[in-house]
Amino acid sequence: MTKRTSLAAFVAAVVIQALILIAVPARRVFTRATGKTVVLKVQPVDPYNVLSGYYATLGFDISRVDAFPNAQVFPDGPIYAVVARGDDGTWKPALLESHLPDNLPDNRVAILGQIRGGMITYGIEEFYIPEAQREKIAEDLSKHQDKARVEVKVDRGGHAALERLRIEDRIYE
Repeated sequence: MTKRTSLAAFVAAVVIQALILIAVPARRVFTRATGKTVVLKVQPVDPYNVLSGYYATLGFDISRVDAFPNAQVFPDGPIYAVVARGDDGTWKPALLESHLPDNLPDNRVAILGQIRGGMITYGIEEFYIPEAQREKIAEDLSKHQDKARVEVKVDRGGHAALERLRIEDRIYE
């Protein structure tokens, strides 16, 4: 192999690695920039295991298949959870679809999830907690869990990105 060929192979390897590093967070950046804001009520989680390292584990009413009116036995795999904006500003389970629905009204959004054993995950179940706010957020979640909400951005393809956690009038980003 000549010097020129070796250099070209090295540059190609570096470019490919750089593209991979850029592509991984690109979906979330795109979703945050172009997505529609959806507010979800946080469901109770185990108060003794709210924090796992520097992450709070969050649950939602849209995480259970049986929370949707058209609940049935869906096979494990991808699913679109259609949520509808409620009168209180939070988004509620409306229906489940096996494919991305077309032409949803403005008060409905489809979120792509994965079903496993009757539960649906969306990739928004963990909230990173800065070390300086760790104790405050843990205490806030345990005392005011019924008032906890998350703001999520959802793009046209149904991909969700967690924006912030709200507990009463306090916002954690």
